[in-house]
Amino acid sequence: MHPRTPRGECAAGLRHHCPVAFFRRKRVSVGEFVAPEPQPLAPVDDVVHDALKIARQGVRMTVKNHLIVNALRDGLDFDEHGLEEVAAAEYRSLAAASLEGAERAQKEIVRGETMERRVFPGGKPVVVEPDHLRKPLVLRQVAEAYEAAAADTEGLAAVIAEAKRDAWSEVGGTLTSRLTADRVEDDPEYLAFRDERIARFVQEDLLTALRAAREA
Repeated sequence: MHPRTPRGECAAGLRHHCPVAFFRRKRVSVGEFVAPEPQPLAPVDDVVHDALKIARQGVRMTVKNHLIVNALRDGLDFDEHGLEEVAAAEYRSLAAASLEGAERAQKEIVRGETMERRVFPGGKPVVVEPDHLRKPLVLRQVAEAYEAAAADTEGLAAVIAEAKRDAWSEVGGTLTSRLTADRVEDDPEYLAFRDERIARFVQEDLLTALRAAREA
């Protein structure tokens, strides 16, 4: 029976000098890649509509954040006209960004037409996708839609109304807890003179208001 040798040593007692056999795993054939059939492009009107829906959510969030910052941090009163300006400015900013994107896309197309036809490694030519060719047109129409939204008073009012609800749902619980944490009814001085204040209000302020109403 041969004595066992420690791992990493051969029978001669030499470490790391024994021949080692390496076995390469067999390659698994996954077949040849076949590109999917090109799908028809979505109508430009649908693309513009989707872009407008996404932009509306962004404008709504901007107005909501503006409301929260003004109310909690700066203590400013609610300003409907100011919120309308915020929403319109956000739409106009998005329109300007879309126009810039359209100009860049147009320059890329022109540059590609003047350059020699590029090829991938192996000689396969680079094919310019139709979606890339119509990108400047799409971005310009998106910019026009944003400008129209910025001038739509009713649309801006709807976005502002939704932003108000979002802002209240986000901070309403915090504000309510603050108000209820320091209630006037828990003030001993208020409780001591509450009946007297109510009687004075009924006898003086309320009666004065009723007399004024009769005389009118």
